[in-house]
This record gives sequence, C-alpha cells and structure tokens, in this order.
Amino acid sequence: HHYPREFCPHCWSEDVTWERASGRATLYTWSVVHRNDLPPFGARTPYVAAVVDLEEGPRMMTEVVECGEGDLRVGMALEVAFREEGEEAAEGAVAVPVFRPRSSS
Repeated sequence: HHYPREFCPHCWSEDVTWERASGRATLYTWSVVHRNDLPPFGARTPYVAAVVDLEEGPRMMTEVVECGEGDLRVGMALEVAFREEGEEAAEGAVAVPVFRPRSSS
C-alpha cells in the first residue's frame, strides 16, 4: 500500500514491512496544473500532477516530468526519477520520486 503507514489499511494489522519497488509504473490519470500559489510549486507551473500504478500494485500521486502534455497517454510506461528538494543544511535535502517516460533500453 502507499502511502507508507504503520498498519495495513485493509486488515489493520501492524505486521507491515518496507518493500523495494522496481521504479516502473504506468500512468493512470493526470492533470496539468497551470496555477499554484504555494511555494515551491508556483515556480514550476505548468506541471503534470499524476496518479501512477506502480508495477508492484500500489497507486501513488506524483509528477510526470520530461514529457510534453500532448504526449501523455493512459497506460503509458513510466520510470522513476528523483528530484532533490529542500535545503542542503543540517536537515538535508530529500529525494522526491517523480516519473518520466520509460526509456526503451
């Protein structure tokens, strides 16, 4: 399941563990955001807010990058990329998963 939590959202069991994901997904749906007043999103408009189905099953919200909005198709193959966010200071930056069209290799 995604988003990560300390219990199973289906049976409420606390017997959950982290599992490595392949980084492959398919596009379920998307919306092109042309206006967002919240930092840091306003500087990125327009951007593609999307829902993807991970190959392992969970569905997650994300952003599609490196793809023109006219090229987006439901079911298109995607792969994970990571964008560094936040300050490089004591807290450290975080790597945010975003998705791009899957390369043919």
